Amino acid sequence: MRTLRRNLTDVEYFPYIKKEEILTESGRHTGKYTVKYGDPVAFRANIGTPNGQVQNQFYGIDPDYTHVMVTDDPDMDISETGKIVWKGNAYEIKAVRPSLNVLSVALKKMKEPADGGGDGA
Repeated sequence: MRTLRRNLTDVEYFPYIKKEEILTESGRHTGKYTVKYGDPVAFRANIGTPNGQVQNQFYGIDPDYTHVMVTDDPDMDISETGKIVWKGNAYEIKAVRPSLNVLSVALKKMKEPADGGGDGA
């Protein structure tokens, strides 16, 4: 199965770099952290809402995701620690499932603004 070109949309993937602790102005520890992401990697993929029991079982018994992204590059370097930005919204990656011809990714909308590779939640 290949993705149709007319169904593809522009997507950006931000790889996870590290988690940093937030300090107060005086340099004291707050116990809160922010996530740092790398430079974006732009690509095109098919994104849609999940439907069907077979689709849900593919990602687990009780899936916690809102969209499914499919790209026809199964060797694409996407990990569950990065984030996806699509249509101005940030999505965390809940599961990555490569197959012979495609790469399927379960996404969940994040509460943070999609400010690119900046701080995450």
